[in-house]
Amino acid sequence: MVGLADDYPHEGRALTETFTGWSTPSAVRKSAYFVPLEQAFKQINAPVGALGLASLQASTAGLESNDAGDSTYNFVEGQLATFTSQRDALAGQMLNLREGAAFNNQPIPDQQAIQLIQQAQALLHSVRNLANNP
Repeated sequence: MVGLADDYPHEGRALTETFTGWSTPSAVRKSAYFVPLEQAFKQINAPVGALGLASLQASTAGLESNDAGDSTYNFVEGQLATFTSQRDALAGQMLNLREGAAFNNQPIPDQQAIQLIQQAQALLHSVRNLANNP
């Protein structure tokens, strides 16, 4: 608010629904997808967000399995490792857009935001499927 800048990534969420007018950067105000991007980021990145909870459910199902050679457990954990890599890459892209808009007044391209939101939804769908069908 006073124009000071920092040099670290912000893992929190900008309170764009609360602040209005001069307190919101123009790139954030002008973006139709800033809030949906923030919400998708939180779903896939928060420890108790939708993705975290679905991952916990899937991992628990793998642990509870009683297959010979722990095949279900190994499969579930392998899938979760793949999903974690996908989540990390996706969250990094989202974080860069969020940071650019909120702190550097860089506009968020609508098409890029839409693609990232869709990728987050697809990833969440995949993890939920694993949780329900280990």
